[in-house]
Parts: sequence; structure tokens; C-alpha cells
Amino acid sequence: MYERSTTAPETAQWPGMRRFLGLFPSRPTSVRDARDWLRQRLDLVRVPAYLTHDALLILSELTTNALLHVPEREPSRAFLVSVFTFRNSLRISVRTTRNTATIPCLEVVRADPEAEHGRGLFLVDALAATWGVERTRSGPAVFFTLEWDGPEPTPATPVPRPRSSQHDALGR
Repeated sequence: MYERSTTAPETAQWPGMRRFLGLFPSRPTSVRDARDWLRQRLDLVRVPAYLTHDALLILSELTTNALLHVPEREPSRAFLVSVFTFRNSLRISVRTTRNTATIPCLEVVRADPEAEHGRGLFLVDALAATWGVERTRSGPAVFFTLEWDGPEPTPATPVPRPRSSQHDALGR
């Protein structure tokens, strides 16, 4: 796995922006690895727990789709996860490293109750504020956004350790 992260300068247009990029090999265990990686980044910028849960579920769906739709025999198969966090929102996209000009047509449809597949985009549509497919220089990417109200997420800082009152009372 390859990773890169940056803190962007504060601007009025992009307040509190941070960017994380993770490149994962296209194998089934990478879905779990991408989820673990994303959880650590969202904890770092203090995204609310309920949205972290939604983001992890949506990421699982999108990375699984990325794995399913790239032929196994294709050399150097991988997928890239891009995460942008802002004060009260985040935007995540997933794309394969397969450079293709074909933009997939994604459509939300109700799956048959007995079907093993077909609910992923239904979940994405239900949980995300927005989602869709975008054209990038390296091929199409599927993205989603989540938003929340409340204080701006801040980077994690060490919490000072409280002094023991017994220790202070004894003068030690």
C-alpha cells in the first residue's frame, strides 16, 4: 500500500481541508485494509463517529465494485482512494488504476430479496449527501460526500495527563 497525505493552506473556499491518498492492490483483503486506513484518517481529523461508520460502509461497497469490475488477468491491478476532509464535510472517491475513457453508468435499482448482489448503490444513495461518477485524468472515479453540523473537526492533540492529587499532597 502506498499513502500520501497533505494539509492544505486555509482559504475561504476550502476551509480546514486535508487530503489523504491511499493506493491498494486489487485483492479481496484490500477492502478491509482500505477501511482500516480510512478509519484512522477520519479519526485523525475527528469526523463524527456515526459518519465514520457510514463512510466505511460506502467505501466497502465502492472498493468491492472496483475489484469486481477490473479483470483479474489485468497487470498491476490496484485501486486508489482519495479523501478530502473539510470543516463539516468530506469527499471520498475510488478509482481503479486501469486507465479507461469509458464512464460507467451507475444506477440505483432495488435488488431482489433473494439476490446475493445489487444493494451496494442503494446503500450509497441512502447514506451519502451526494455521489456520482467523475472523469479524471487517469480514468473514471466514483465519489461520495458526507456532511455534518457542529464544530469543525480538529487534528488530534495529546491530552495532558492529570496529576495525582495524592502525589501532590505528599509533595513528591
